[in-house]
Amino acid sequence: MTAERDWQALARRLAQRARELVDCQAAGLLLGCPDESVRHPLLDVFVPVSASYLACYGCSQETLRALLRYEQVRALLDIAAQRGRVHWCEAGPALRGALAIGSVAVAPLERPAGILGSLLLFDERPGAFTAGECRLLTALLSRLARELEQQLRRLSLARRSPAEEAGPSPEGRHYRLAPPSELDQLKYEFISMVSHELRTPLTAIKGYASLLQAYGPASQGRKGSDGLTEELQRHYLEVILEQVNHLEALAGDLLDVSRIHANHLALRCSPLDIAPLCQRCVELIRQRVEREAPGKYVFRCRFVEPLPPVWADADRVQQVLTNLLENAVKYSPAGGVITIEAGLLHGQQADGKAMLQVSVCDQGIGIAPEQQARLFRPFSRLEQQSCGCVPGVGLGLYITRRLVEAMGGRIQLRSRCGQGTRVTFTLPLASALSRAAGRAG
Repeated sequence: MTAERDWQALARRLAQRARELVDCQAAGLLLGCPDESVRHPLLDVFVPVSASYLACYGCSQETLRALLRYEQVRALLDIAAQRGRVHWCEAGPALRGALAIGSVAVAPLERPAGILGSLLLFDERPGAFTAGECRLLTALLSRLARELEQQLRRLSLARRSPAEEAGPSPEGRHYRLAPPSELDQLKYEFISMVSHELRTPLTAIKGYASLLQAYGPASQGRKGSDGLTEELQRHYLEVILEQVNHLEALAGDLLDVSRIHANHLALRCSPLDIAPLCQRCVELIRQRVEREAPGKYVFRCRFVEPLPPVWADADRVQQVLTNLLENAVKYSPAGGVITIEAGLLHGQQADGKAMLQVSVCDQGIGIAPEQQARLFRPFSRLEQQSCGCVPGVGLGLYITRRLVEAMGGRIQLRSRCGQGTRVTFTLPLASALSRAAGRAG
């Protein structure tokens, strides 16, 4: 089961990268190839000839299985595998009527030893896949296929006995390398995750910029299909800007971690009205999510009483709220209500300070008890069978915890599998700190 979860997490990440690159509705990865003449030998370890395993991003496995039942999609998969290149087409009446799908693209994952599987991408728009998008996908295919082959090879070696894995030594003895230390493993995971998070947006930026350079504006004298319409140019530039923003956010997280560990995290605390800040964060997230998934999420702010000012850094509190709201969206793949609640924390605190508490609540998949304790550690990400491994480097909640603690508060998480998650943090009231400063003076 562990090996299967490992490859499924990898397959879902590969599907995610393909979907983000061509900006389509959803992508799935099919591990398997029924044609023995072009089938990769590694598949014999994991996948029977007559079967295939599925991993998807942007849709459910049920939707992907339903898509595979249509003759048009199966034919497209066969053509792509036989010719070894990306193929796309507009969906026929059956697909449009049953699944509201307008266009489909298939890309074979091929290595010199054979075919490992296929990427299946689809979108509700009839003309979602053009020569430009398929050119980008073709440029990414070899890298995705190589990563998948390496992972399957590693998992196949893990199934062998220690003696087989080590091989005979010159003296006829068998030995294994010592396992890496915890620090070495943490460094390896950090490098691996950051490299992945950097590679995906850089591939998109390079790909879309090359399309703009190669095809150029349609209005500059080019004739025929090679020119890009103004709408398509605008879309490509929006993708580039979105990926640049992603890189900027990642660089900011890494810089924050560096400052935290060097004790150089500067805060500009002052009296802060938390209610309008919560509403502003909700509105910013709402606008972005509505562009990607209209009507899927409902955002609410609930303040049980007039909220007194807190003593905090406004920019850092916005960073905390934004991160928690983004996590609530990530961990609620089916959508639902996401709420910010705020009110006074009643009861005497250990340090005697009056506090205000803010909670971000979702109705998502929830978090298993054994995973909750490590979520606020660096490079930790949630892994659930229902959503795979949530993308990201795993620094958001760690930075959030350290920011809250630096401003004099605490943060805690309560969750149950299948029943959502509530993350609550506290901040000291500005009046309480003023009184404390007066007594100290």
